[in-house]
Amino acid sequence: MRRSLHFVPGGNEKMMQKSLTLPADGLILDLEDSVPPELKAATRPIVRRWLETLDFGGRERWVRMNPIFSEYAEGDLEETILGRPDGYMVPKPNTAGDVRKVAAILDRLEQRHGIPFGSTRLLLIATETPEGLLNIKETAAASPRVAAISWGIEDLSAAMGLPRTRDAEGRFLDIPRYARVMCAVAASAAGVDALDTVYTDIHDLEGLRRECREAVWMGFAGKTSIHPGQIEVINEVFTPSREEAEEAEALIAAFEEHARRGAGAFAWKGQMMDMPHLTRARKIAERARRAGIL
Repeated sequence: MRRSLHFVPGGNEKMMQKSLTLPADGLILDLEDSVPPELKAATRPIVRRWLETLDFGGRERWVRMNPIFSEYAEGDLEETILGRPDGYMVPKPNTAGDVRKVAAILDRLEQRHGIPFGSTRLLLIATETPEGLLNIKETAAASPRVAAISWGIEDLSAAMGLPRTRDAEGRFLDIPRYARVMCAVAASAAGVDALDTVYTDIHDLEGLRRECREAVWMGFAGKTSIHPGQIEVINEVFTPSREEAEEAEALIAAFEEHARRGAGAFAWKGQMMDMPHLTRARKIAERARRAGIL
């Protein structure tokens, strides 16, 4: 599952060890924002060593590389691919061509190092530039390596000169709301996971819970986190409750029974049910099974 993906600053041994005790579904080992330019080259072998020697306990292992148009990107891939991460988080892709450039480098590196072709996946932060937001549909579908897309507002707001991104109640204003909606829609169209962006007020767990609930309603599979205290809330909200899971299974069984009678639509608990309801129920049941609820 990708309910919770937690950022770990590259090179920070204390935070790395702490992260291995957390209930996150995946860890993102960061070579971008948390590492200053003068330390990037020295941090790569540390991240590679983590990948090669630490027990991640079944968690997905992602590396956030630097943007493909930067001087650091190719070195990030060449050094850390030897640790065989599950994939790379790609920041600031402006176009589908940027994603294909990353994929082409991975093609070459996988062949060189005997890594199964196409096994290294990509997670795109697809809205960090205005151009990236406008091209999100094509970017999300740019490569079969893409497993998920997320969105970000800090870099986008800086690029656009936005003085604020939330209203007085903490809800997103129009530009970030649009980026969030487009991330969910583009991910669904491409058949990949949508991951909600970080919640930066690390002490406001009720605000985090509210934002997670909204993300579930929008079709997001999970959310990225920047503080250990956020992970349990994220996992809880993105995991169907036992009641929801059992109701989904009951609805699936009802569809199967009515299908045997030749009916594709029927009344169930006072509401009309048809194929979109079955699709939704199957998704809930699958999420519940992966979370061990069923």
